[in-house]
Amino acid sequence: MLFSSYSFLFCFLPLALAAWQLTARAAAQPAQALGWLLLALSLVFYAFWGLGFLVLLLGLIAMNHAFGTALAEPQQEGAGKRRLSRKGLLVLALACNLLPLLWFKYAGFLVDCAARLCGTDWSFTPQGLPLGISFYTFIQIAWLVAVYRRETAPEGLAAHALFTSCFAWVISGPIVRYGQMGPQLGALAGLRAENLARGFTLLALGLGKKVLLADSIGAYADAVFNAAARGIWPSTLEAWLGSLAYTFQLYFDFSGYTDMALGLGLMLGLRLPENFASPYRATGIVDFWRRWHITLGAWLRDFLYIPLGGNRRGRLRQYANLFLTMLIGGAWHGAGWTFIIWGALHGFMLSVNHFFRACTRGTLAERLLARAPGRLFCVVLTFSCINLCWVVFRAPNLDTAMTIYTAMAGAGPEVWPPLMAPDAGAGLEGFLARLDPASPESLMAALLPNRFFSGWLPFALLAVCGVIVWCCPNSQEVVYGRKDGGAPFLHWRPSPGWAAAMAVLTFAALVLASRETVFLYFQF
Repeated sequence: MLFSSYSFLFCFLPLALAAWQLTARAAAQPAQALGWLLLALSLVFYAFWGLGFLVLLLGLIAMNHAFGTALAEPQQEGAGKRRLSRKGLLVLALACNLLPLLWFKYAGFLVDCAARLCGTDWSFTPQGLPLGISFYTFIQIAWLVAVYRRETAPEGLAAHALFTSCFAWVISGPIVRYGQMGPQLGALAGLRAENLARGFTLLALGLGKKVLLADSIGAYADAVFNAAARGIWPSTLEAWLGSLAYTFQLYFDFSGYTDMALGLGLMLGLRLPENFASPYRATGIVDFWRRWHITLGAWLRDFLYIPLGGNRRGRLRQYANLFLTMLIGGAWHGAGWTFIIWGALHGFMLSVNHFFRACTRGTLAERLLARAPGRLFCVVLTFSCINLCWVVFRAPNLDTAMTIYTAMAGAGPEVWPPLMAPDAGAGLEGFLARLDPASPESLMAALLPNRFFSGWLPFALLAVCGVIVWCCPNSQEVVYGRKDGGAPFLHWRPSPGWAAAMAVLTFAALVLASRETVFLYFQF
C-alpha cells in the first residue's frame, strides 16, 4: 500500500483521520489513546507488505527495547554484577541489529563475491528484503546509542514500538531520532485545521512530484538504461538525456515520498525533520550532502564519521574518514559494486572539496566564487558531477554503467543516430534531404535522437523539472517559509485559491496514479 495508491488515499487515510478525531473526542486521556491508535494503524499499514516482515519488525523492536532497558540501568560497581560492560552490551546490541540487515540485504552479494574468488557457481538468494529494514535499523541504532550516552531513557515497550514503526517514516524515512519525535508522540492531540491544510499541501506536492514528474520522466531513463543493459548502445545525446532523466526522477521520487511523509505526519500534529533542501542548487559536494537526504547525512556524520575521528587528527585522516564513511554509505544503499563505487566517488569528491576549500579560504578565489557568476559556475559543476555519479548508481551492473559513460564521452559506436541510421541516405546530404522546414516534427526527428526521446513530451518534462529544481522554492519553503523568516513568491496561504490549486494538482496526479510504480528508495 503506497502513499500514492488509491487504497491508501481513499481508504486508509480517510479512515485513519476519522478514527483519530473520534478517539481524541471520546478518550479521557487523548494523548495515550491516540498513541495506541497510531501504533495500531502503523502495524496494519506495515502488515500489508507481509506478515513475515511484520513479525521481524516486532521481534527487533522487543529485542532493542530489552537492550535499551539494560543499557539504561545505573552503572554497577564491583565484579560479578554484570557479565558485560555497558560498552560490550552496546556492541552486542548493534551486532544483533546489523545481522538481519546483513543477512537479507548482503548475504547474496557476499556469496556471489566468494564464488567468483573461488571459481565456483555458488548462489544464494535470501527470502525477500523486508521493506524499510535499512531505515528502521538506523533508527534503532541511533536510539540505542542515545540511551548508551544517557541522552534519552527508554519508556514503555508500546512507546518504543510506536516510535520505530510509525507508518509516516517506517518504510523509507526520514531517519528520525527519539529526541525529535519522542516528545511529540507523547503529546498527541486531535486534528487541527491548519495542520490538515498544511499537511494536505505537502501531500499534494509530494504526490505531484512522484506521479506527474518522477514516474513520467523515469520511463525515459528506464528506456536508456535498460537498452544499455541489453547491449544496445545509446548515442551521446541519448546517454546524456537518459542520465538527466534519472537524475530528476530520483530527486522527485524520493523528495516526493518525503513530502508525503511529512504531510501525513503534520496532519496528525507531528513535525518530521527536513530531508531535502534544494540539493541540486548546491555549490559543492559538501553543500550537496547538507541538502540531500539530510537525515541520512546526519546519521553517517554522527555515527560513522565522528567516531572514526572526524577532522580532529589532521587533513589526511579527515579525508580517509570521509572516504570510508561514504563508502559505507554507498553500501547501505544496496548490495552491489555499483553502489560501492558510487559511495567511493562521493567520498573522493568530498575530500577534494574540503581540500579546495581549505586551500582557497581567505583568498581572492574564495571571494570570486562567492559572487553570482562564481556561484553559478559552482552549481553547474556540482550538478554535473552529481549527474555523472547517478549513472553508476542507477546502472544494474558495471558493464551497463561503462556503456553509458562511454556513450556520454562520445566514444560509443553510435555517436549521432540520425547520421548513421540506415535511411539517412548518403551521409550529410541524405540527412539534410530529410529536413522539412515546414514541419517542426521532422526537424526535431532529424536533429534529436528518436529511439528513446521521440516527440516533445520528454523535453518538456526535463524543462519543467529544471525550472522547479532551480527556480522554484522547495516544499518546506512553500509550506513553512524560508529559514530567515521570509516568504517565497510561492507560499502556502489559507485561501480558497490555494485550496483549489492543490485540488487541481491532486486530481491531475490521481488520474495517473493507477500506473504500477514503486518508490525508488524502497529497494534500499
